[in-house]
Amino acid sequence: MTTAALLALFAGVLAWPVPRLLAAARWPHGCPRAAIVLWQAIGLAGGVSALLAAIAFTVSPLSAHTPTAITDHLGNIAAGSPLTGLRWVNLVGLAAATVLACRLFGVLCASTAATLRERHRHRHLVDLAGRRHRGHGARESTDHTHLHPPATADGPGDGANPGDGANPGDGANPGSDANPGSGGNDATTCCLCEHRDRAGILLRILDHPIAVAYCVPGVRHARVVVSRGLLNTLDAAELDAVLAHEAAHIAGRHDLVIQPFVAWERTFPFLRPAREATAAVSLLVEMLADDAAARETSHRSLARALARLGVARAPVPAGALSIHGHQAAVLPALGAEDPLTATAGRFAAAPGIGSGAGSGVGAAATTTVPEAPGHRLGTINPVISRIARLLDPPGVRWWLPAGAYLAAAAVLAAPPMIVLIG
Repeated sequence: MTTAALLALFAGVLAWPVPRLLAAARWPHGCPRAAIVLWQAIGLAGGVSALLAAIAFTVSPLSAHTPTAITDHLGNIAAGSPLTGLRWVNLVGLAAATVLACRLFGVLCASTAATLRERHRHRHLVDLAGRRHRGHGARESTDHTHLHPPATADGPGDGANPGDGANPGDGANPGSDANPGSGGNDATTCCLCEHRDRAGILLRILDHPIAVAYCVPGVRHARVVVSRGLLNTLDAAELDAVLAHEAAHIAGRHDLVIQPFVAWERTFPFLRPAREATAAVSLLVEMLADDAAARETSHRSLARALARLGVARAPVPAGALSIHGHQAAVLPALGAEDPLTATAGRFAAAPGIGSGAGSGVGAAATTTVPEAPGHRLGTINPVISRIARLLDPPGVRWWLPAGAYLAAAAVLAAPPMIVLIG
């Protein structure tokens, strides 16, 4: 009985105060990978502890030592008399364990199946409605020539600019009437061509004026989807950073990281920590993709892209991962030429900016935090937090990720240790 009580107490701690404290902490933003591992350990250990608590309570009459009691109960089941030695109150515990296990795994399986169906359906939709980027040697109709992004300050002839005469946005023939005099550009100078040719990634371009970019994950046929509005909004470096961000989501299979937390939230929708955990992990996943994209391109280019895309409220399809989420945070109108400078200048003067709906598949609600290195903002939402983090990366002490990994190992080891000792 003591073992069951300890396991139930441990499960309760992992289900309520620990997620709330971790969701409100700022240190995970400095080491998102280690923080995600800790979140996963908390979720797994909490579910296992709840199940073990119900099992320990069920078999408690058979022996004072829980492992021995479990062994005896398994022997009774093998002998065909599973209820031997159990009282009616213990059967209630057995029923509770069965219901909890069915609820946890049932919701996880149903949620995963629904997500997979939605992704399969959406991949077919974007294949039908979207256009492929065919490179610079294939001729396409001239009504797609407006898909390229604007030229940068380096001039329209910059070979790295996807908005130059090569017109990567629609894959039109460089020698066609749509792009007179643009022949001779190598397709390798186009970031759309580069990302299109990555293994396992298929690029689709939607003819839509709102700037949106997202990926539809998959084992074999992942899609990266961009809109005409995105290509018209971003310059070459920003577009490259956005595509690298989406490629990082696909390569890291971040959808698999988030899915258990989505299932947890759907299992216990009345628990606020479940919603906060999903939002916090989603934000950390976005930061992880930000780091990968920034290493491949540049911190400033990705921050500029986030600032430009922050004004959109583009919905993201179910099961997709986006650089600005299901409901992008709404930033103030960017009236200056440099949207990053304009947005950064409004950070401190615009409390409560945005809807707090966040980025990726979810993000933390608008939160007031104390001043800290790398986050010197009064009230920030997830998109602004990510921009600030890119512009002023937080310092990470070596012991922070090591401590997070050790804490994750300790949390995972606690339930079996409680059973063995009890």
